[in-house]
Amino acid sequence: MPSITSSPSDSYSSVFPLFKKNLCILAMSYLLPFVSAQAEVEELPESWVHPPPDREEWEPERHAFTPNEFAPLISMGEDGRLHYRPYTEKGDTLMDWSYTGYKNSRTPIPDVPVAVTLSPLPGEAVRIGDLAYPMGPDSRGLIQAAIDEVAALPADDNGIRGAVLLKRGAYTLEGGLIVRSGVVLRGEGDGDDGTVLIFRSAEGGGDAVLLGDPEGKIEPVGEADAVRITDAYLPSGSRILSVADAGQFAVGDFVQVRKTPNQAWIDTLGVGQRLRHIRGGRQGANKTPWRPGAFRFAHLRQIEAIEGNTLTLDGVLPQSFDQEHGSGDVYKVDVSSLATHSGVESLSIVSNYDTTVEGNDRSTNYINFRNGIAVRGTYDSWVRGVTVKHVFFAAVQIGHHTRQITVRDTNSLAPVGPVRGGFRYAFNISGGTLHLFYNCYSEDSRHCFSLGSRQTGPFAFVRSTAVRGGLSEPHHRWSTGALYDNVITRDGSLGALNRGDSGTGHGWAAANTMFWNCDAGSIVVMNPETEGENNFAIGFRGEYEKGSGTGMLYYSNTRAGYWGTPKEGKYFGCALMGSGHIESPDRPVSPDSLFEQQLIEHLGAEQAAAVLK
Repeated sequence: MPSITSSPSDSYSSVFPLFKKNLCILAMSYLLPFVSAQAEVEELPESWVHPPPDREEWEPERHAFTPNEFAPLISMGEDGRLHYRPYTEKGDTLMDWSYTGYKNSRTPIPDVPVAVTLSPLPGEAVRIGDLAYPMGPDSRGLIQAAIDEVAALPADDNGIRGAVLLKRGAYTLEGGLIVRSGVVLRGEGDGDDGTVLIFRSAEGGGDAVLLGDPEGKIEPVGEADAVRITDAYLPSGSRILSVADAGQFAVGDFVQVRKTPNQAWIDTLGVGQRLRHIRGGRQGANKTPWRPGAFRFAHLRQIEAIEGNTLTLDGVLPQSFDQEHGSGDVYKVDVSSLATHSGVESLSIVSNYDTTVEGNDRSTNYINFRNGIAVRGTYDSWVRGVTVKHVFFAAVQIGHHTRQITVRDTNSLAPVGPVRGGFRYAFNISGGTLHLFYNCYSEDSRHCFSLGSRQTGPFAFVRSTAVRGGLSEPHHRWSTGALYDNVITRDGSLGALNRGDSGTGHGWAAANTMFWNCDAGSIVVMNPETEGENNFAIGFRGEYEKGSGTGMLYYSNTRAGYWGTPKEGKYFGCALMGSGHIESPDRPVSPDSLFEQQLIEHLGAEQAAAVLK
């Protein structure tokens, strides 16, 4: 027998005649590529991390809470104003969220004059099949014609054309509406005795009301001439930055301030190849590492001042720009095709649905609308005093090509649809920047106040409540700059997590997210590995049930691969837990509302009160 150190040719020649040896070599030369390819397919990634503790046996260890060395990050001074303390040695400070909302929340939403008044059509409503609500005469054409009529009127200096007033009563609509630039669709109250719009979707899905211009886009006009940011390190929360040459810019220009991460940024965050090696095996084989080209973050801003090569912007930047990690650039854009000053006010939107449909899979179709109101292709627009019922995704979803949208005093009630991924996101941001949700209410949603992937704030959810809700959060893939201020979700949770290898590789869901004086079953914050991109939970109102809500902590440590490392999120015996920046985990702090105090200091008490009224 040949020794195990013999060469393959030695082995063959000792056993086979020469012609058989040559035949085998020839066959192997043809088969080797296929064998290698098959081996490559079957080769699965190994885990690089400590294995998680057994979920069934795991009991969270209670750690002593030690205040962070930089705390308090914000405090009320004797002068009655907020005093900020940097949370990194490079000068990153908590950002000013008061720039969110209609016109940066500098002025109240206007009371737009009525241009056209409509009343409900006469006629009896009748049952149609198994729909939940009877349908009367179709008012969609009449209402849309009135909107289009007002949209053709000349606009004032702000872009306002007029309001379409729908008198009290019930209107049934076969299909959705588009509320165009400068037009407000207004009712006489969002209660059952107010203005009720009952929408029927022909096939299910779509938007009952689209607010804005479906063709409106932010058009890059200077991307080829983008100028690099020259600051060695631009802290999070900055409004002032330096560029290589500001000569092409003018005060009033709209620009995209684009963060251009490199592979070093991705590797530092552990969302490159590491995603495939957290749990390894076939789980890891299905994960997609982040790539720099897919994570370029454009922040739409307007230039307020130029001095030399220094630009002052009209809103803060929600993440840091570090030359070591790719920094960023600035280029001009054209927003002239966007709608502006569009609104929906004081009415109820009801989506009809088939009462006989059952099921909880993705294909289940109740023949209802996806969204009550979808906001797209518009800026400085609003939704206020609206109640939405029976949609399967969002009462209000803000989409792409949007900026400075205010949604306030609005309710999401009785959603109809599966209780699973992709459904029941009551108030959702899936695009744009500088949006504000104020005094909103959700029930029976999975993600009540949420951000989608790669969203660039700042955004603010303020004094809003969810009942029978799930997790409110930036949902995945690096959404930045969300404030949850006095958000109450007693039977739900709040989170700013590293989702690690969840899904196809969600990775870091949130950076620079703040939970201020919130009340939830659990509030979990984890800190990204890069500087100036932390997550925060400061102050807690309510009563915490000891030991509850730790499942999300287990989830994040497991999916991010943090067990047994300095990044492992800790439990302190309070609702606030994780590895992020935590202050006052068992009682509220001053001021009661961070957003409202920032707005007061931004505008003065009288003007701030007028904006919030």
